[in-house]
Amino acid sequence: MKILFIYNPNSGDKSGKEFIGKINEELKKYFDEIILRETKEAGDGTSFVEEVKNVDAIGVYGGDGTVNEVLMGMNKISSKAKLLILPGGTGNLLAKKLEIPEDKESALLSFDFIRTKKIDLGKANDKVFSLFASIGAVPEAIHEVSSEEKSKFGGMAYIKKSIEKLTSSEKYNLEVKSDSGEYSGSVDHLIVALSNKIGKLEFTNIDKERDSGNADLFILTSDSIKDRLEVLKDSIAGEVEEGDSVVHYTLKEAKISSLGTEEVIMDIDGNRGPSLPVDIKILKEAVEVYIPKGGGND
Repeated sequence: MKILFIYNPNSGDKSGKEFIGKINEELKKYFDEIILRETKEAGDGTSFVEEVKNVDAIGVYGGDGTVNEVLMGMNKISSKAKLLILPGGTGNLLAKKLEIPEDKESALLSFDFIRTKKIDLGKANDKVFSLFASIGAVPEAIHEVSSEEKSKFGGMAYIKKSIEKLTSSEKYNLEVKSDSGEYSGSVDHLIVALSNKIGKLEFTNIDKERDSGNADLFILTSDSIKDRLEVLKDSIAGEVEEGDSVVHYTLKEAKISSLGTEEVIMDIDGNRGPSLPVDIKILKEAVEVYIPKGGGND
């Protein structure tokens, strides 16, 4: 068995280089050959997957951005390798969804490399996402947070920047055409969700599984403080789709376009994605992931 293991030395607490020795020793118990690759700049994760083919598994230690790069490479070469995720970043949302322990030492020891699960991915034009594709002030704030702010404040850096953005956010004029409905008009926030959770917040009870071949589209049509607070309350209650100012569709495909002249950029998994227009497709059971002992089930 051969594994390509990709790690970001600057993720989270920037302990990647120190931790990689422990990772290597643990992987030796399960794999005959371990190929280590260290990311140094954006896009390395994708390039490594494309360069090192014919492996049985691909491992990644890093944040959501590094995981997303690896998934992008796997999609490009139609890789059938099984994916191992060790959380090493600030958010680690996919790792949390798969119930992988947040503590890196515990996460490393939680796998027996027997249990796996196939999960869906989404595609926004040529970009792959594992959790969310979104438009609005909050996703804009996420990719404006600097690495220094993430190291200093952790997850609070995102909250701080999001609040700053919401006070001056603008509405969008968008058109959405999907296989389950159409919408045209004012949009405050839009999210295409492959997960019903953001971290520990379960914002909807719809489509809890990650292998259904469907995604949920939520559109907040109003930017009033009252309606935003109403959506926040509904999200905490796990029923965001119930809001009067929320449009909801369950879909497999969609096209999202801007009706205005300004550039509108879609965020994918907390990273800057493509500009509109964007074609969304849900890829059913696109990747097989290792899940920890006693976890990984929704």
